[in-house]
Amino acid sequence: MGINIGLLIWKEMKVKGMSREQLAVEAGISKHRVGTILKSTSIDTDVLTRISIALDVNFFEHFRRDEDLARIEMDSGAKHNQEITDLKRLNSDKNKLLELYEETIKSQKKIIASLENLTKA
Repeated sequence: MGINIGLLIWKEMKVKGMSREQLAVEAGISKHRVGTILKSTSIDTDVLTRISIALDVNFFEHFRRDEDLARIEMDSGAKHNQEITDLKRLNSDKNKLLELYEETIKSQKKIIASLENLTKA
């Protein structure tokens, strides 16, 4: 999910009671450019810096959070995949161990049966 920077700027303008003309003057850009930015989902970083200063809001934080969430999601998915791989390996090792125990029990039963036959004779 991307950041709709134009909408975020527009909302902040409304909160601050700032018109397009005022933002254009404060940020040092044209009124037409402000209108274009408000409809945009992307923006030049230099212009965003000037708008952030004009509105006294760090709009870059919105992008940072989005990137952090994406990285956390990717890290989490990789971590879960590794956990699943580890669990599968542990389950396989457990099954091999159970097979060995079963073979040991069969072997011990044969020894016991042989010893019982010896004591009967």
